[in-house]
Amino acid sequence: MNPIEIIGAAIGLVYVFLEYRASWWLWIAGILMSLFYIYIYANVHCYAWALTYLYYLGANIYGIIVWKKNSADNSDSGISNISKKYYPILTILILSITIFIFIFIYKFTDTKIPISESFSTALSVIGMWLLAKKYIQHWNVWMVVNAIYAIANFWLELYFSSFLFAVYFVFSVMGFVRWRKLSGK
Repeated sequence: MNPIEIIGAAIGLVYVFLEYRASWWLWIAGILMSLFYIYIYANVHCYAWALTYLYYLGANIYGIIVWKKNSADNSDSGISNISKKYYPILTILILSITIFIFIFIYKFTDTKIPISESFSTALSVIGMWLLAKKYIQHWNVWMVVNAIYAIANFWLELYFSSFLFAVYFVFSVMGFVRWRKLSGK
């Protein structure tokens, strides 16, 4: 048992619970979890995932700022739907990021899962932005990301992390339903 992975996964469970509750504190848990998972994924040669968690550090700070601003601007939850006109742009961004990351890590690293890492990293970048903006659709992105992470972590023998992301998948479905109710849409 790797104690670093156990602690990271435990913080991750707190994080997803806070995200489900649409609590501002999710950003603090996200910062702590990011620090653990940068280390964990670098040690198993999943460099794109380690960099994803480095990105999450900045994204969590951005999320704190945006959520505080939204809380000051209005009294409702601030949860909304992204306009469907942005779907093609987001799709192109996801594909572009995936291809760029794949080429880089395939050529320059010894990663074991370049396709899984590339695609889930691209989705994660977009998912964090959608979360920071409080778009309900971030949950749809996390459903896909969490399924990929659960399977890939199991394959990498990171069993606590695999369990964490399986739980995340379930919370993604529940979170989507809850946030739709909170938004009143």
